[in-house]
Order: sequence, then structure tokens, then C-alpha cells
Amino acid sequence: MTKAIEIPGKFGFGTMSMTWKQTPPPFEQSIETLQFVTSHPEFSTKLLNGGEFYGHDDANLKLLKEFVDQNPPELNKQLIISIKGGLDVKTLHPDGSKEGIAKSIENIVSYFPHKENRPVLIFEIARVDKKVPYEETIKYIQEYVEQGVIDGISLSEVGIESIRKAISVAPISCVELEFSLFAQDILNDGILEELSKHQIPVIAYSPLCRGILTDHTAKDPESFIEEIKKSGDIRSMLDKFNPDIFKENTPLLKAYYEFAHNVKNTSLESLALSWILKVSGQKNFGGIEHITRILPIPSGSTKQRVEANFGNIVDLSDADLEELDKITKKYPIKGHRYNAALQGTLNQ
Repeated sequence: MTKAIEIPGKFGFGTMSMTWKQTPPPFEQSIETLQFVTSHPEFSTKLLNGGEFYGHDDANLKLLKEFVDQNPPELNKQLIISIKGGLDVKTLHPDGSKEGIAKSIENIVSYFPHKENRPVLIFEIARVDKKVPYEETIKYIQEYVEQGVIDGISLSEVGIESIRKAISVAPISCVELEFSLFAQDILNDGILEELSKHQIPVIAYSPLCRGILTDHTAKDPESFIEEIKKSGDIRSMLDKFNPDIFKENTPLLKAYYEFAHNVKNTSLESLALSWILKVSGQKNFGGIEHITRILPIPSGSTKQRVEANFGNIVDLSDADLEELDKITKKYPIKGHRYNAALQGTLNQ
């Protein structure tokens, strides 16, 4: 009988921005950053999050392979890598068929052929394929766990029914969902409550809402959004980066920034991460008896960016949590998490 993988620590680290952007940073720089964030004496993270489709020609898998190959085996054995797959890498459409799952898992594992020297590998099914019963998709993945090819299963962007179907078939190690001060949907839609009933950890992606929840953006929101618009950044397709919607959300952004600096003497990015850590494990919060563990996975292509994110985490009190909730209610968040066209692919 297989078991869920235990996820250590308070944080994970996302690697999408290292390979899935118009001009990715050099591998050498990204590997140096990964080595830094996984071995730092204060805030080292043991969970890395990647994706088979994060960049052209398996770029993310190649980066993670080089990183693993440069590590001593004793360090690799402490690490967990969760890799999203189960999408057609050309169309980015979900493929939860037996053939699609086999192709994805076997491709991912081919980059980590020496099981004795590799990190723990979790296969994360990236989206729900509505053409295949979800429990069947999970069954196909579980066969690879039972064979020892991979070590565990994670889910992504799932709704309550899919969570129930998955756990009826196999142990689920964690579930990746968007969660931040600017994307609090799972607190109210029943998904976090369902995961908390089973104490399945949440991996909170985009904990800084793709760069909005930073000092840099709060200080000069106009230039931030203008730069995204000019550069053809993929974020320009998302609601919160639409200039009109972004403008409506600016009062909330400024209010969070002022709370971070004037009340907690920290940066906005550190406040945003501290808030997630405070919500994690809370009892009797938002109508949920005992919130499961929530691990934010910020990213950053340089050591300096990592230090800016992790270096000023503060302990928030229950009163702080209440005050931030009042701020959020005063300035309700506008815009979908993605956009109207993509909304139907989320929380399935």
C-alpha cells in the first residue's frame, strides 16, 4: 500500500519563471539560485515545483536535470520535485488518457534515470481532462507509483468532486492551487474546506499574484502595468493585468503596502507570504474548523530576489489577520484569476 509523500517545511519554490518566459535567464544563473534556495541555513526549501510544458523543448526538465546532476546525492535525497504533466505540450490541452499519462510520466522520468540519486518525484496532473473520468486518470498515475517509477501524486486546479474522486483511488500528497492576498477564492468556494477535512497540503502558486504584491509594483503601479503591456508578457492576457481592472485594484494594493510598511515594518512581498503562513493551520478561520497546511511557492531567478521574498517574513497576530481581512473587504478584488475564456478550465 502506497502512502502520500510528506512535504517538509513552510515553503516550496516555483521554477516556471526560469524557463517559461520570452527570455529565460541562463541555466547557470538559475542553477545557482536553486542551490541557494535549497541549502540556505534559514529559509531553505525542500520542495521544487516544475512543469513538463514550462518552456520549449522540455526546457524546465532539462534545467532540473542539470541542477540534480550537479548536486551531491545526499542533498538530492532531501529534495522533493513536483512536476506538472498530463497536458499535450503542443496544444496545452489536458490529456488524462492512459496513453497521455504514460507518455508524460515516462518523458519526465527519463530526465531522472538514476532513482538512487534523484530527489523524490511527485507527478502532478496539471488539469482535469473532461473526456476521461478523473478517477481513471488517477488510477493510471497510481500504477506508476505502485511500480516505483514515481513516488507520489499531486493534483492541480481541481474542484471538490475531483478531489473526492482522486482520494477514493490513491493517496494524494498535495494539491496546487492559486492562493494569495489577491486571489482568495479557495477560502470561500469550499475547496480549501474539503482539503482541510483530509489535511491534504495546499501548494499555493502565484503567492505574490505574478508580481503584483511587491514593493516595486505598489510604488509605481503605472510603469509596472505599462511594461507588461509593451513587452507582450503573457500576463497581459490575464484580467488583473488589464489596465482598467488593474487600476480598480490599485487602492487595495496601496492599502496592503501601507499595512506592510507602517504596521509590520516589512516589505509587501514578505507580508503577502507571511499572511499565507498565518492562514496555514489556522483553527476556526473563515468557517473552516482546522485549515490544512499551505505552502507558498514564490519564484525568483536570482539570489537577491529570493532574499527579498524570504528574508523579511514576520509573525502575524490574529488581530493582524482581522485587519487584513477588513482591508480586503473594503476594496473587493476585481477580475477573474485568469480571464473569462479560461475560467472554465479552473477548479474542475
